[in-house]
Amino acid sequence: MSAKFLEGPILHLPSVHFDDGADSLASADDKYPEIEAGYKKLSRRSLLMAGAKDAVIVDKLPDKEYLALLSACGAGGATRLAPASGDGSSLAEDAAFCPATLDFIRSWPHKIEPYMMSSHEERLEEAIGRPLTGVSAQVTSLLNDKVFFTRLVEDLGLPFIETFIGPPDSAAVRIAKGGNDPVIVRGSKSVGGAAVWTAQDSGQRLALGKKIERMRGGMFIVQPLIESESSPNLQFYVGSQRSCLLGGTVQIFNNRFAHTGNYFDFVNDESTANSLLSQGKALAREAAGIGYRGILGVDFIVAGETVYAVELNARHNTSTHALWFVNRFFNGDPFSLMEPGRAAYMRFSSPLDATGQQWIELLGEHAFNPDTGTGIMPYDCGAGALEAVIAGEDSDHRKWLMKHAEDIALSEKI
Repeated sequence: MSAKFLEGPILHLPSVHFDDGADSLASADDKYPEIEAGYKKLSRRSLLMAGAKDAVIVDKLPDKEYLALLSACGAGGATRLAPASGDGSSLAEDAAFCPATLDFIRSWPHKIEPYMMSSHEERLEEAIGRPLTGVSAQVTSLLNDKVFFTRLVEDLGLPFIETFIGPPDSAAVRIAKGGNDPVIVRGSKSVGGAAVWTAQDSGQRLALGKKIERMRGGMFIVQPLIESESSPNLQFYVGSQRSCLLGGTVQIFNNRFAHTGNYFDFVNDESTANSLLSQGKALAREAAGIGYRGILGVDFIVAGETVYAVELNARHNTSTHALWFVNRFFNGDPFSLMEPGRAAYMRFSSPLDATGQQWIELLGEHAFNPDTGTGIMPYDCGAGALEAVIAGEDSDHRKWLMKHAEDIALSEKI
């Protein structure tokens, strides 16, 4: 794919806000602001996406030494801004409250790339007096809704998992009366494995049914829990004229639903790979048809010879930053896919709250080396984890680097 797909400098706005936040993350209303504060730290992932001519808005500017390594990799951006106040509940709100940041956004003559459209981005549009992308928050919310997605899959004639959709009381009855078979239940606004529950037998189903029945409004999706061999993910950039594949990954989960990383690998079976791509393209076309523009992630499960699309993510996905980084570093274009089997995105829990530069110092000679194109490139997010792009000479080297990164993450001190 030609680099002209996204030509010219980009202003990255990596703000994340869910208008149905408490329901999306199955949290109490008073806990969601704390979760959103964590999203601001994650805005620094965007430093890996920002190219040499780009601008990026983050919650906090990086260390000069860390920025120097990013710059050597063609990342980090030419201009970086941090709003003067962090009092907003999202980075977009912080930008709207900062006159200097607003002036910069107003005067930016090139493409603006919000990582997700929500009511906060729409208020920012009002503040600057022009649209960011032309995409409404309503369209984004619709595509992220699990009820809409389930019905869309059925309407398109894609492989379909038997599904019940209903409010809490109806869902509770369906769960409890389903016999001894394993079941999975999702809230319609669930995000990232939150508001997702499973039950393995009749006793667990009865308990889960009672739990769902006590929940407030909203719709719930009840499906049989299917054993799967893998959980691939495809990411597209949906444009006004065409859509382009950013990359394909195989998702890594801990305890089945806790997402911990992505291998940047292709599915080896040709029939499975063709089904993934054809279903992904069909969903991307539908998203474009209702007015969506930007990154669209499609999650799948592979069960035997059948590929099921199970979720849409109309926003930058957790691994988007890493895919963008490796594609551009190795091939000079975010939309020219890196060879499979060498790279990954990983998140390792850690007792440390380290900066990107502190992680680099801990990693030592195994930190990412722009001259060799191998090593561990940490994010600058802190937040009690080592998040990193890992690139090896081959899959075995990648595996070794992943183990080394995990060992470093468990260090007791900086």
